[in-house]
Amino acid sequence: MPDANEAPWSLTLAEVGSRLEELREKRDLTLGAVVERLRACGIKTNISSLSRIEGGKRRTVPRELTEGLLDCYGADADERRDILGLLSVDTTPAGRRRRPALWRRHAALLGPMQFEGYLKLEPRAYLLRNYQPQIIQGLLQTREYAHCAIASIRPDLKPADVRGLVDVRMDRQQKIAAGALHEFQALIEQGALRRQVGDRQVMRGQLERLLAASEERQFSIRVVPDSIGCHPGLAGPFVLMSFQEITRDVLWVETMKRSVYFDEAQDVDPYTEVFTDLWERALDPADTRVLLKEMIKEL
Repeated sequence: MPDANEAPWSLTLAEVGSRLEELREKRDLTLGAVVERLRACGIKTNISSLSRIEGGKRRTVPRELTEGLLDCYGADADERRDILGLLSVDTTPAGRRRRPALWRRHAALLGPMQFEGYLKLEPRAYLLRNYQPQIIQGLLQTREYAHCAIASIRPDLKPADVRGLVDVRMDRQQKIAAGALHEFQALIEQGALRRQVGDRQVMRGQLERLLAASEERQFSIRVVPDSIGCHPGLAGPFVLMSFQEITRDVLWVETMKRSVYFDEAQDVDPYTEVFTDLWERALDPADTRVLLKEMIKEL
């Protein structure tokens, strides 16, 4: 599997690699033994190449090699169909992909934050589930709120860098609107709605943006009321991503200056459980809208 801090080149090929690894381990075969079996069938490869395939680090996985591995592992008809089907739907371009100009301009910031992998995957997600304990989600922020929030959270940044990250955030909002997203589930702590970010005008504009988004098809917004008290989600913000072409979900955990990627069930499942529990206990969408309207009137 990819390192925790590094998103794979292609989630689809990472899924292919993971499934091939499971089949090999079920047959109790070492990579060296597999190489020998493939060579006997006229397919040339090596341990390093197979390891990179299983780790999701290859940018292409030849169909002939995949079929040879499936033969070697004695895969049944369903396993063959599923794995070869994943190869056929992978749309990741071969070779070196040129980053968008906006990313290139701010590479000095996005690189250390480990954020380019997130930006690459976000528009491809079918379902996004985002919990935020302290501030409103970036995909729901107004430009003014985003500027004040980033400047406050990252006082080490120059004004030009703050503006750059705001531009990236606004660009993200446009990309998911045009991407594969079916639903964005946003869980917001009630305290985050009260936290002053910028002046009253900024806060009013932000709450009005939330209210408008809550009535859009793609967005499901729920507020976690103060009455719930202390809970595991307060450990920090996170995003769960689900994709149509693969079965696994991936997890991004935010820290002050970077984001961290996980896709192992042992890492993802606890966050899924926390989100599901909070989602069921939070105010429903209708009550959330009532709360937002009341808060807007107060401003």
